[in-house]
Amino acid sequence: GGEGGDEGGGGGVAAPAKQIVKWHLHGSPKANFSSVVVFPYDTVSNKVTLITEYCPGPDCVLSGLPAGSFEPDKHQDLTHAAMDELNEEAGLKARKLIPLTPNGLVVDKYSMNKLHCYLALDCVIDDNPRPQDDTEDISVERGVSIEEVLSRLERGDMPAPSAVAALLAIQRLGDLELL
Repeated sequence: GGEGGDEGGGGGVAAPAKQIVKWHLHGSPKANFSSVVVFPYDTVSNKVTLITEYCPGPDCVLSGLPAGSFEPDKHQDLTHAAMDELNEEAGLKARKLIPLTPNGLVVDKYSMNKLHCYLALDCVIDDNPRPQDDTEDISVERGVSIEEVLSRLERGDMPAPSAVAALLAIQRLGDLELL
């Protein structure tokens, strides 16, 4: 299951009890099995930009971070995909983009997809951002505190990819003494 374009598959593997198991694997080959998520942070105000959008899986509106699939016909590389999603979903351009997971994170044990997280520092508002996808209805929320981000994460008001990226970004901000 998952987003459109997911492909089921499986491989026969010897399980610990020496039985043959057929796994149901999923992934998005059209996205080169990769997606990006971006944590936009302003080092002057110490605030985050979040987005709010409808999430069809849980059938509710959640807070999150700009994110999307890598599209080989549209993006030169993962960094380009991250910049595009940041612009399209939050109307921002990053002055500095820091990869948090250079090798990507496996989404879950049955997924062939990898999540690539980025920290975007000191973004500027783009007066003419890329248009949102036809299926997106995104609201942008600027000036959110780190404490509020963590509160939403703890309440379950944020999808897991955004939550993981937020935690990694907050850790990196601490390491860089930017909190």
